[in-house]
Amino acid sequence: MTGQFKRVAALLEPLDVLFFRDARPFGLSSRGSSGLPLPQTLVGAVRTALGQVIGCDFERIHESFRCEINQPRLSIRERQACWRKVARQSGVPKWFFGIQVRGPWLTRVRNGDRAPSEHSSPSKWELLFPAPATIYSFKKSQNRPSEIWVARPLRKEQKLPGWKAPREGMRPIWVPTREDIEPWSGFITAGGMQKFLQNEKPDQVDLVRADELFGYDDRTGIAVSPDRLTSEESYIYAADFLALRNNVAFYMEVKLPAEEETTWKSVSFLRWGGEGRHVAVKHLDTPIELPHVVPQKDQKPLLVLTTPGLFEAGWYPQRFQDYLVAAAMPGEVALSGWDLSQRGPKPTRFAAAAGSVYFLDGLPEKLTEWLSDHKPLSDKPQDRQQGWGCFLQGVWNDD
Repeated sequence: MTGQFKRVAALLEPLDVLFFRDARPFGLSSRGSSGLPLPQTLVGAVRTALGQVIGCDFERIHESFRCEINQPRLSIRERQACWRKVARQSGVPKWFFGIQVRGPWLTRVRNGDRAPSEHSSPSKWELLFPAPATIYSFKKSQNRPSEIWVARPLRKEQKLPGWKAPREGMRPIWVPTREDIEPWSGFITAGGMQKFLQNEKPDQVDLVRADELFGYDDRTGIAVSPDRLTSEESYIYAADFLALRNNVAFYMEVKLPAEEETTWKSVSFLRWGGEGRHVAVKHLDTPIELPHVVPQKDQKPLLVLTTPGLFEAGWYPQRFQDYLVAAAMPGEVALSGWDLSQRGPKPTRFAAAAGSVYFLDGLPEKLTEWLSDHKPLSDKPQDRQQGWGCFLQGVWNDD
């Protein structure tokens, strides 16, 4: 691919409730619950919309692809190469395969109760990230916590009886209090994240409960027969749909050749998530500035995932070997999906959840380059292209 890449940004404003399923099976008499969207759902919607703009004949491409792979089982890499070959033969431009998507992240109107009349100004919007796993508050806190604690790695000379390091040389994370506390499970503002990355404790107003940003709409549906296009008797299901609060939207970024910016900006709607729900695409003049802190003097680097990260070794990024001091994860995210080429489900994988924090002794050389290029952290190039493992850099002191 030739040409310089450009980073462009947009807001995604739902026109109705949205539905993003997790990897759990969904069958008769089941209740499906929507979660927040994952990167693979967003990149699929973006590619579909861009393909429609440039005139992709998806039906023709899919049929040609099915004929091409009608042979002994191919590896994932071979299927991807086959898909690209068929698409290129159908007229899909080369740059289409190199677009990179980042996000999605929640955002809300900054300092006001009414949405700005001019959406294109990024200064009107405030980003929100899943809270870092090392931020703690009083247990069972119903509102904003009255006090906040930030966990740090124990010093080298300190030992924690009974603790076994998951990797040789790693240290435990410790919170210096005897209070009954638990990790804060909500969100943090961009300003609060900036303080956290500067090795400062966020303020109470920097932490945001999930129910301040979104809720759930309970609905009941009936399965439809694909042959008769009528309802199937006794096939009733219930689902909880994601409903964003007023003045809350999703924020995303796309990297594509600068000369194709007008192509992307001609996209005004995306079909996103289950049941063909739509979101309006509001293009911003410039991307929103992301929090970022560079280590100085004796400070050491700290990285926080803002989207789930996919690593061959589970929660552990292999490029951190010899650099990782400690880590804190809020959990893992299961992901799957439907493989159109195989007409079956994709293998289930598990990603380190957004909010995972990694304390490092130093920064691998390649990551220094990636920071300036906004590259995600995941191991495989395809996962990085889809936005798995977006991260922010901060600092910590080993004292």
